[in-house]
Formats: sequence, structure tokens, C-alpha cells
Amino acid sequence: MSDVQGVLGKDWHRDIRYPLVFTVTRGQKIACWLLGVLFGSMGVGVLFLTGQGRMERGGAFLTGAIGLCLLYVPIYCALYASRARVTLEANAIEVRKAFSRRRVETRDIRGRRMMQGRGGIYPVIVPKAGTALRLEGSIFGLDDRFKAWFNALPDLDGQERTETLAEVSRDASLGASPQERMAKLEKAKTLGKGLGAAATALAFWGFFYPQPYGLVIAAAALVPWVAVLLLWVRPSLFQLDGRPGDVKPNLAALVLMPPLMLAMRAIRDLTVVDLGHLFLWGAVLAAPLYLALLLAPQSGSTPMRGRVALRLLLVPFVVAYGVGLLALTDAMWDHARPEVVETTITGKDVSRGRSTTYYVHLAPWSTNIHEDRIAVTRAYYESAQKGDSVCIRLHPGKFNLRWMQLGGCST
Repeated sequence: MSDVQGVLGKDWHRDIRYPLVFTVTRGQKIACWLLGVLFGSMGVGVLFLTGQGRMERGGAFLTGAIGLCLLYVPIYCALYASRARVTLEANAIEVRKAFSRRRVETRDIRGRRMMQGRGGIYPVIVPKAGTALRLEGSIFGLDDRFKAWFNALPDLDGQERTETLAEVSRDASLGASPQERMAKLEKAKTLGKGLGAAATALAFWGFFYPQPYGLVIAAAALVPWVAVLLLWVRPSLFQLDGRPGDVKPNLAALVLMPPLMLAMRAIRDLTVVDLGHLFLWGAVLAAPLYLALLLAPQSGSTPMRGRVALRLLLVPFVVAYGVGLLALTDAMWDHARPEVVETTITGKDVSRGRSTTYYVHLAPWSTNIHEDRIAVTRAYYESAQKGDSVCIRLHPGKFNLRWMQLGGCST
């Protein structure tokens, strides 16, 4: 007997009066209206400034477009608060949002999942065809009646966990008996958790206190290759990405965290002149890592769609790995005498976004290099004054990728 037949046939199912309609809760409606008022006021303000006629045509067009985009938010919020609902029937579910409506009958549903998101864990309905339906329980006030209906659907996460465990227990390369194979899986889980925690700790180490510097960079360069080694040696125990219910340890942190740290350190610590060559040869340096990850043997637990998505996801990270590592080693291993050029500070500015970056502006100092806006530390920014004399130290780079430093002119 299937999950649906076993649960939907119970008395509680017959006692429920269908259809059940779950609308947006009062608290969520208030939040929608407040958000709409906020963005609507901003949109009106932007359009008012645009209409004053003090901007050039191009600037007025851009700010006008921004104002219209801001005005779209209150329209969407109002429609969502009034129209959005989940309608539950004995053999179907309908989800309506601000501009969309979708109905799926239970015979067309493959099963259910619980998906982790930024705001918590969400119930997800997976149809046999089309995209999945993710439902925000807190928005619609989904109660126990919905949970009972939802839990009657086949548990895809549980099924896939069972399939993975069966796959491991049948793998003769992991041991002579199913018990020995499962014990190795548990050891792999422990190792995977430890390696993931180590990769995260390495990233924080590199972000906030990269000392000793050379050791931090070397560790970040090697960690992704540890993942490659495990994926090739034990493909039945480790993975980069698999099914949501997979019990095998995921090594994604080893591949994703170090490249981010390397790229961040290169951005913060260096001013590279030859950026075009850096990205070209950085991509070449990253190619072996990408191919090693791409061609690593995989068990049947990763669906084809997931493999394609993984290949696309890896591209920016491996490029960040190659570019960051090349830039850092080009500077770290460069012991040649730099060319020193004196210039003056003509101004300074601060860029604020997710992070704050301080810049000083320099008078022209080279006929073929046009780097006149240099990122500096906050301390240097606060001490620098317009008209100060400074010196550019232009380094040739170990791999002929020139990089520069800004400082005083004292010998």
C-alpha cells in the first residue's frame, strides 16, 4: 500500500471539508503593505526628482526607470496580499500568487521534500512534470490539516536515503560485508564533516588574520585537491553534489571556500597592472582543477540535471582559484627590484557597499599605465592629504604580471 493510499484513506481525511483555503496571514499582509508604502514612497520621490528637469537626458532616463521599478513593488505587494492563497482539495492543490496560478492534482505529484532555505525549512511538492512548488508555511498559516495532506505524499528524501544506503551496502569495494561497508560510510561522514569545518576555518583564517601568510595561501591552494583525491579514490563514499536526501558526505566546502578566500586576498592585498593577462593565465591555471572535478567518477546518486548545474556552478569558483592563486604567487615570489616613480595625491574617495573600500587618486605617473585610483587601507586613507608626494613601486612580477604598491618615497 502506498503512502497516499495508507494515509488519505483514514477517517480524518473524510471529516475535512474541502476545499481548504489558506490565505496570507494578517501579519504578512501588514508587512506587505508596509513594504509597498516604503518602496512606493521611494519611487514617487525618484520620479519627482527626475521631473525637475535638472538632469541630462541619459541620467533622467536612468533615474526614471529606477523610479518605475520602485513603483512596481507596491503593486506586487498589494496583489500578493489580496490574491495569494493555497487551496487544498482532497485530490489536488492550487497555489495562487500575485501574477500566477498553478493547480496540480495528486495523481500528477511524484512526492514531497523538505527544503532548507534562508528563512527556514519549506515544504516542497514535486510534480511528475514541471517545476517544484515551494510553499512558505508562515506566510499562509499552513496548519496540521495541510501537514497531514502533505505527509500523505511519498517521501522522496526518505526514498533516496534508502536507495543510497542500499547502494553503499552492495558496493563490494568497500568491504566484505554490508556491516563493514556501512562502517566505512560512517567514517567517511566523520571525515567529511571534519574537512568541511577545516575548509571553513581556513577561509575565516584567510579573511581576518592571514598569518603566516605563505602558509595560509599554500593551504588554500591544496585543499581543493584534497577533495579531488577523495572523489577519485572513493567515489562511492564522497560527492560534490547529490540528491537532497543523500547520506554521503558532501565535499563542496573544500572546493568553494578556498577560491573565495584566495580571490578576496588578491583583491585586498594587490593592485595588479596586467589584469587581462592575469585572467587569461589564471583560467589556464584553473583548468586542471576544473577537469579533475568534472571527470571525477560519480555514483548514480547525482541526477543528470544536478550534474549540469554543478558544472556551471564550478566555473566562477575555479576561475577565482586560478586568478587569485596566480596573482598572489606572482607577488609573493617576486624578489626583483621594483621601479620607483614619484607622483602626488590629487584626491580620495570611499566606496561603500557590502564592504567599504578606500581609494586615493594620483596624478598621471606613467605613459602606458593608467592606474590612478588605488585602493588603500583605512589608516593610509585617513593620513593621506591632497598634494602629498607619494611613490609608486612597480614590480615586474615573478610571472611577468606587473603589480604595484603605493607608499612613501623615503629610502
